[in-house]
Amino acid sequence: MSEINSLELIHKFSQENLEKNCSKEDVELLVLHALDINRNILYRENPSLDEDQLKKITYSIERRNLGEPLAYILGNKGFWNLDFYINEDVLVPRPETELLVEKILTFYNSEPLNLLDLGTGSGAIGLSLITERPSWQIYCSDLSFKALKVAQENMQNNSINVHLINAHWLNAFEDNSFDVIVSNPPYVDENDDRLLKDGVSFEPIKALVAGERGLMDIKHIIKNSKKYLRDNGGLLVEHAPEQSNDVIGLFNEYSYRDIRLFQDLNGDDRVSFGKIT
Repeated sequence: MSEINSLELIHKFSQENLEKNCSKEDVELLVLHALDINRNILYRENPSLDEDQLKKITYSIERRNLGEPLAYILGNKGFWNLDFYINEDVLVPRPETELLVEKILTFYNSEPLNLLDLGTGSGAIGLSLITERPSWQIYCSDLSFKALKVAQENMQNNSINVHLINAHWLNAFEDNSFDVIVSNPPYVDENDDRLLKDGVSFEPIKALVAGERGLMDIKHIIKNSKKYLRDNGGLLVEHAPEQSNDVIGLFNEYSYRDIRLFQDLNGDDRVSFGKIT
């Protein structure tokens, strides 16, 4: 088979997949990945692909058209200021979750503190924070040992250090251990149509779905975090937009103060915050 140049291939596959999951942007990223080049080289040199590279891209496009997240196919996803290794043992980090990182950096300066990233998954939140606040002690916990292996690889790949803990929520920690607890817990109801959206069915269901209309784990975290926070400690939780009233209600029920609700870049209620006395 004769070689084909990259830009011609991107145009060809993009046209063939117009009505499918694999967009032109996805095709371009798959070509860049197969050739291990960046966009500047792609458009400046328009390199050719050999038969093996073409087979790899074709197979990847097939996977994408079946709904598999691009991050799983590429094995990586950008989040905040880092590139994260991602596989099917962890959720794909979403841009909306960067709001948690942004708010923590706004609220807390470089003074040393202890922070827990509860249910860390790939480590996206905790590892992003340690790059901005190297003076902090950051603990990243998860019930899934497989998820922690992903977080460990991300820690090593980015030459940064946090404490990785295998635990069910807060069970492994002593009282009054943290100045800040942050969590992006499971918060999707098992009957939610969002579970049917592109890519979501490939992600670990236990990291997505919670009982009590998606509120069970959020309630557990809000109720129990008070015991593990130091005086004036803060809790930040990500949730679905339609859950905001319930989540704020839980912060009030368990006597947090300075309770605030924040919107993501789409204008949706996404993060709630509260302090203990």
